[in-house]
Amino acid sequence: MKAVVQRVVNASVAVDGQTISSIGKGLLVLVGIDRYDEPSDATQIIKKVLTARLFDDDQGGMWKKSVKDIDGEVLCVSQFTLLANFKGSKPDFHESMSTIPGKAYYTSFMDEMKKAYHPSKIKDGQFGAMMQVSLTNDGPVTILLSSRSSTSSNSTPAPSTTVSRSSTPSSTKGKGKSKRPPETPSELSSVVPPVQPPKNSAISSVDVASISSITGTIASVGLGPSGTVREGDVQVAGTRGSRDGDHGE
Repeated sequence: MKAVVQRVVNASVAVDGQTISSIGKGLLVLVGIDRYDEPSDATQIIKKVLTARLFDDDQGGMWKKSVKDIDGEVLCVSQFTLLANFKGSKPDFHESMSTIPGKAYYTSFMDEMKKAYHPSKIKDGQFGAMMQVSLTNDGPVTILLSSRSSTSSNSTPAPSTTVSRSSTPSSTKGKGKSKRPPETPSELSSVVPPVQPPKNSAISSVDVASISSITGTIASVGLGPSGTVREGDVQVAGTRGSRDGDHGE
């Protein structure tokens, strides 16, 4: 619900040229009913209208008294155009409550305001009619009220801070592709440098091609000219001179 509250010296409403309501010093309230309004929205607006300190006190202090404090009057006028939205240059009123439920809601709103103050102090226009509203604004003082905060009605979801796995930056350089560990003997030989046997070793002339880890034991394997493993060129560290070839199982 929206409301435009004006502090006035006097105000009146006419329909078809005939004055139907008028007030002296007090408040003129234009009331716009949203299609989603509930009874709590009306209660909130009524409380704001009747308790807002928009009047001076007897010593001239500003913003000291409410309309109830000065025994002022309130003239309410239904105003669905307060809910207008624009599509180009043409106003759209679909956010306002439709006529039948809107009239029932406005009637309930007026009844509640009269109960909250005094029935004789609350005046009304004519719901749904073409009205001519006259007023003398005092100040001028004009206040816009809403039963819903603008931040809650127009808020947008905050962007998610969750980072997907696919967007996680790669820790490797280059093209961003992670490198798999070396698996084949040729790959191992390119990563692990060849280990040369001691100078006093009987196989110092043997060209060691690779190193394999077999159950915690390091084997030095010498390859003959034909590329086959010669039985006499196999030594296994950590064994008792076993040469039966069973060093990997």
